[in-house]
Amino acid sequence: MKENATFVTQSKFFSPVFNAAIFDGPIRIYFAQHQESQALKVYFNLQERYKHLRENERYNFVKRGGNIFIMLYPSIETFEICFNSAPKTALVVKDRLDLDYVIGVRNILNEQSFALIYEKLDEITMRQRAVFESLLPPSVNL
Repeated sequence: MKENATFVTQSKFFSPVFNAAIFDGPIRIYFAQHQESQALKVYFNLQERYKHLRENERYNFVKRGGNIFIMLYPSIETFEICFNSAPKTALVVKDRLDLDYVIGVRNILNEQSFALIYEKLDEITMRQRAVFESLLPPSVNL
């Protein structure tokens, strides 16, 4: 379901427990201070995994496609309040916030959570690329 809010901090996805964030281009990671090491691990893994997108200027569709908010919820309860329609067993969920995307991560990160975060990010970047390419003249190839 599409959330209608101007800022993520005014949306149902935000919680007062988020007292720290990492901003890097269109990707914003929100977390509680005690999750800093996990947030940095997410950040550095994303830097490495999506290095090719950052280095190729033709892939500026990621920058134009809105922000991607990765919300690291410090407790199951907070996650369930913010993503009340998510399946009870979901570890990572994706939702829309106007033109932006929100990826919610339940509690503690493990390797399965990282794989699911990448899966959601891949879905978003593929969708953004398809939209961007559909707006280009037919003679332009990426």
